[in-house]
Amino acid sequence: MKVLVIASLFTAFIALVVYLTSIIAVHGIRKSISDSNYFLRKPYKLVFEIVMWVCGLAIIITGIFIKESADWWVIGGGIGIFLVGVFSDFKRNLFIRIAHYVSAIGGFALLGLSYYFSFGNIEYTIIIAISALIATGFADKRIWCLELTMAAEIFVGLFYLAHTIM
Repeated sequence: MKVLVIASLFTAFIALVVYLTSIIAVHGIRKSISDSNYFLRKPYKLVFEIVMWVCGLAIIITGIFIKESADWWVIGGGIGIFLVGVFSDFKRNLFIRIAHYVSAIGGFALLGLSYYFSFGNIEYTIIIAISALIATGFADKRIWCLELTMAAEIFVGLFYLAHTIM
């Protein structure tokens, strides 16, 4: 199962990096990662959704197999990230916007808290919280930097945990 978890995390991380690199190369840094979806045209219109689904599913798979019993903090965070892709058209109406924001904030929050509540690592949870505050406090594109910071730290932490405890 360790190979499945690490392979799925690696695939999701590479998909996210390739997506973000492509967006930056073609359209520059956007207001947020989700906002970049509005700059995509056919045949690339579903790429953002697919990347969020891949990331969410990889995190859910990690939550299922990282410990002997399912880790619901990680699974819940993965569901949140998956739902970001489901509610990707957040500018369409208020319901979708609320669902999108709740999914994104909830997913990242659950994943950040999982390091303490599931794995007993309060230091990493504090590092994530402090770096999130720094990213939003000092960056020009605050949401973009916050999302990148959170995504990088979540993936690094899950890679590390999958490698060390499985």
